[in-house]
Amino acid sequence: MLKISLLLIVYVYSFMPTCLAQNVHKSDSLIAILKSKNLSKKEQAVLLEAISFYHPQLDSALYYAKKSLKFSIEIDDRVLVAEAYEVIGTIEQQLGNNSHSLEATFKALEIYEHLDLKERQAKVNSQIAIHYTEGKEYMLAIDYLEKAYLIYQKSNKRVNEALALVNLGEIYRLSGDLDKAQSAFLKSLELDKELNNDIILGYSLGNLGMIYAAKDDYENAKEHLTKAITILSQLNDNYSVSVYLSELALLYKKESDYKKAESKLLEAYNMAENAGLKEQIRDFSAMLVALYEEQNNFQKALAFQKVYQIYQDSLVNKTNIKKIEQLKASYEIDKRESEIERINVISSNRKNISIGLAIGIVLFALLAFLLYKAYKKIGFANIDLSEQKKEISVKEQEKALLLKELNHRVKNNLQMVTSLLNLQSNSITDDSAKEVITSGKNRVEALSLVHKKLYQEGIETRVEVKPYVEELVLNLIHGYAANVTPDFIIEPLSINVDKAIPLALIINELVTNTIKHAYTNTSKPKLKIIIQQEEGYLNLEVIDNGIGFNQEDREKTDSLGLKLISSLIKQLDGTYKTVIKNGTHWVINLNIK
Repeated sequence: MLKISLLLIVYVYSFMPTCLAQNVHKSDSLIAILKSKNLSKKEQAVLLEAISFYHPQLDSALYYAKKSLKFSIEIDDRVLVAEAYEVIGTIEQQLGNNSHSLEATFKALEIYEHLDLKERQAKVNSQIAIHYTEGKEYMLAIDYLEKAYLIYQKSNKRVNEALALVNLGEIYRLSGDLDKAQSAFLKSLELDKELNNDIILGYSLGNLGMIYAAKDDYENAKEHLTKAITILSQLNDNYSVSVYLSELALLYKKESDYKKAESKLLEAYNMAENAGLKEQIRDFSAMLVALYEEQNNFQKALAFQKVYQIYQDSLVNKTNIKKIEQLKASYEIDKRESEIERINVISSNRKNISIGLAIGIVLFALLAFLLYKAYKKIGFANIDLSEQKKEISVKEQEKALLLKELNHRVKNNLQMVTSLLNLQSNSITDDSAKEVITSGKNRVEALSLVHKKLYQEGIETRVEVKPYVEELVLNLIHGYAANVTPDFIIEPLSINVDKAIPLALIINELVTNTIKHAYTNTSKPKLKIIIQQEEGYLNLEVIDNGIGFNQEDREKTDSLGLKLISSLIKQLDGTYKTVIKNGTHWVINLNIK
């Protein structure tokens, strides 16, 4: 199922013009004005922003936008600064540099919020929502788009309010919240009774049709999709019409009406082909392959399979080319900025070279004088080396005491946090919330135990692994009242505290998951912990004889514990695998160099 209204967001909010020849002419004219006239910094900032707006080459557009930002900061014009950040964010997004794009866009939003420019806030919030939707972070996208929607609602900007509702509905649909999506589209249709806007009407009807299809309400789905196709066909919106036609085809296929399914799907395919929509040609080809295979028409299926493969390969190549272009753009920008920096450095060096030489001579003379005095002092001083050694020894002892006291206080503070979490857990009746608090308490206890061991072992910053792991695992078994006796096979070794803490959390998560989930209907539960060292690496194995944990379950599980295990293993440059046979067997290799 394809995204529809994300394009609409871009249609409404994107600032980049579409006529390439016109853009080249305008950008060249503006650059000529910039070079020929003696302009103030504010005029230069505005002109540079306009050049970046129209420039057809993204690397050059970004270069001019950054120059506009520089002048805007120098004259302290907050609106121009925000506009420059907004333009930079959009260009970086088109280059595929999402982190830089978001950083710039958030800076623009911060300024607009400080200046209380509501409609500009709404526009930037919508742009941020695009970022998060493309990254499938739908809850964040919804949050920012709802902010834009509320601003448009209060400012009585009905068209923008309706468009925001359409986009909200689509993001709700993509996130799986079909009821909220349906409500948003119905509101946009209600607003359109006043606006009479075909774009809003077409998208609202089409996306409602997709929601009804997802809810298996086939009649309503076909009715709304058909109306949307009729409206958007008149607007020559081939992309959306082809997508809605393919959705209709899927409905007919589900009803086993293969003739209509084929007709609609071929219509969608031909439309995409005529419009040069490569991604849609690929997707519709794959759908036709599936349709013909279901009817045992393998000849046609093979023909469209070849089409699918051609466009799939083409799109992969296109992605690779885009990445190369992104790298090339970044290189060109860096090269241009480096050249400017080099010229500035040369100019500065020429200006200050005589001053630098004079300062150097003075410093040389001063250094020579200080060296002479130091030599003279050393020559006549009677240094008592034994006293110095004694003083160093005293300071080492003080350092040891301070380090021991620090570990003691950290341990006490962590134990206080554990007690607070325990009290909180006792006051909660909801089982799921109570389980979350208990998991957090166990993680804090694992950290507390590290500092307890450090306190007991004095000035060392290393932890003995065997006694620490044994105590940690036994505490967890006791805490969950688990009927299991662990088997430890642990080599005598010590590791630095910065490696011990992530290791402790990994073992805490693995053992906790085993105790909580593995032993359902297991009469004689077993748990084995194996830790061995080999050439700077620590090999950890956690083995149980429980019900096992298959890959499908793992993909469905949104577990903080599993995410934490994966993150901590990466932190230690490690690798892991799980073997599911008569239980679960974790094999983890960690870098402890």
